[in-house]
Amino acid sequence: MASDKPSLYTAWHSPFGWRAWISLLEKGVEFDYHETDPYEKSPEWFKISPRGLAPCIRHKGKSVYESTICMEYIDEAWPCTPRLLPEDPYDRAYVRMWADHVNKKIIPHIFGMIVHQTATEQEKSKQDALDGIAAYIEAMRDGGPYFLGQNFSMADIALGTFGSIFFCMEHYRGFKVPNEAKFVKFHDWIQTIVARKSWQTVLPPREQVLEDWRPYAEGVAQTELAKAAKQGKTP
Repeated sequence: MASDKPSLYTAWHSPFGWRAWISLLEKGVEFDYHETDPYEKSPEWFKISPRGLAPCIRHKGKSVYESTICMEYIDEAWPCTPRLLPEDPYDRAYVRMWADHVNKKIIPHIFGMIVHQTATEQEKSKQDALDGIAAYIEAMRDGGPYFLGQNFSMADIALGTFGSIFFCMEHYRGFKVPNEAKFVKFHDWIQTIVARKSWQTVLPPREQVLEDWRPYAEGVAQTELAKAAKQGKTP
């Protein structure tokens, strides 16, 4: 009989993996953690994750992968509070729309500014990322401190996992979200996010993050992530 206790397969350094990891922690789900190298395409790994993707959740003998889908699955498989997707149908759709916005309009440009090696490409990625972040902020509900106002949700996890390591983009590319009026909400929001216990549990030390991103910044990374980022795709 397949175990009801889920197993999370991911890599310590992956912001995509942190999405599933943080979701499990926020929901208070007991799980087994398996450190995984998703680029090591062994037959054993494909038995766990059929497409070789991490994060992957193994639950009741079945696999769930893709970080956004993992977050949704966690919320639905364990429908206890806090809910990562609201009960109201429109609010659920709203959270999904803006998580999708993060995936399509922000994340590709965050990776883009790191992997591109010319100043012109880097500056374009920086501006595109800021435009995406500005739209996200504009969509935030009043009453803070979270995307939906008082309620923490999947939309916070979707961007917060990357926003919490923007120091890496500043270190390698000089990228900063400006201290301007239209970005005040972002700075208040990210401080609230990284102070949560789940983030404090998952985030690696700063120097480890910088070292992990160094091959991408130097243009020597040959991973699938690097190749996708150079093409402007969500890795």
